[in-house]
Amino acid sequence: MMEMIDHYQPDYVVRFDADACQCPACQQAPEGWPRVNVALKNQQRESLAMACESAAKAILLDPEAFNLQVSHAEPQGEQMLSPWDEMLNQQCINLAVHPSMPLEVSLYAIGVLLSKAQHYLEKGESDPMLLLAMGEQLAMLAAEGILEQQFGELPPIPQNSLAALKEMGQLRLALNLPMAEKMGVMLKLSELAIMPTSRLEERLKELELADRQVLLFMEQPQIMRNFLIYKLYHDVFPGVACVNYGEAYLQLATTFFRIRMLCALGTNGEGVLPTQTALVLISALSAWELEHPVTAEQNTTSDYSLLCGLSLL
Repeated sequence: MMEMIDHYQPDYVVRFDADACQCPACQQAPEGWPRVNVALKNQQRESLAMACESAAKAILLDPEAFNLQVSHAEPQGEQMLSPWDEMLNQQCINLAVHPSMPLEVSLYAIGVLLSKAQHYLEKGESDPMLLLAMGEQLAMLAAEGILEQQFGELPPIPQNSLAALKEMGQLRLALNLPMAEKMGVMLKLSELAIMPTSRLEERLKELELADRQVLLFMEQPQIMRNFLIYKLYHDVFPGVACVNYGEAYLQLATTFFRIRMLCALGTNGEGVLPTQTALVLISALSAWELEHPVTAEQNTTSDYSLLCGLSLL
């Protein structure tokens, strides 16, 4: 008799009606899209592709989207999720849902965890209990307010944010928005690639200020929080058999930076960003990053990539 494995199904998958979506990604999609089955030899995770706008809505707007239904199924995949990888993914998720951490502090805590995990790996230590202890220690520091204090003391490295903003000038997003709005966003994006450094520095300050004033994210904090949980769950973050945690973290931090800057670009100057516009921007960025993944600089260490990622928070 075949051994049964855990099969996870979040609420956003259970409630999803694929037939109702007419977004650009769905019109060109193969059968079964946007449903995704992350099939490992010892675990299965059902999910949806964020590049579909209806999926983005189901994942990001519902505070209950990540209520998990657990059942058992026959294995479909060949790749094993090692006890180490499974524990690391679980500790990242625990830090993402921790009630006393603001979103940036959750991201910071995940960075600290990955840095420590990388050092364990490099020393040949792979006992998952090491990760469990580290996760519990970080949760305790968060509850005492120490993590938030440490995060506030991170030295700014403005050249990293400037480089990431300039790179956003290369984004070619398929935006399902009214023509005038779409052209406005694309024009603002393409300008970033050609701005002189002094103007780009000003633009970064303007966008960082606009980002802090986006009313939508104050009124619906679950949008960005759910995006983080989704990335951790859907990608089995930092990845099955991943060996460079710094690069995985840099990818995550870059995506968050891009979403914040895109949504700041999409506001009307008074902090108003319609919910649908935010969903379209996040969904279109997800589609772009599927085809054009973020990569770390050549010949750099995991630690260096991790520091670059932290500087983008």
